[in-house]
Amino acid sequence: MACEIVGNQGGLLTVKISGLLKWAEFAQTEKAAIEAMRSGGKVRFLILTENFQGWDSKGDWGGLLMQTRYDDQIEKIAIVGEPRWQELVEVFTGKGLRSIEIRYFTPPQTALAKAWVA
Repeated sequence: MACEIVGNQGGLLTVKISGLLKWAEFAQTEKAAIEAMRSGGKVRFLILTENFQGWDSKGDWGGLLMQTRYDDQIEKIAIVGEPRWQELVEVFTGKGLRSIEIRYFTPPQTALAKAWVA
């Protein structure tokens, strides 16, 4: 799977995204994250990309539940990816438009991303 939760410990959800991100996979991961948040408390996200190739053009990318209903349950989002994707990923996550702290890190900064989001 190109998008999945690979860790859920102490309020930190770790999501791995690889290859071309497809709507169906993203929606399934989003549902799993919402279920994890329903179990109580605020969460933080560490999103790790590997060989990320962008977003599939098919799907309802405008209807992102996480950005409209669950922001009050999310403390921080750390994203690790290649520099060429930073601007698009920040637009996709709504950085600067949401009350959540969102930071982008490059792969050599993965340890820094983990420390920041913890």
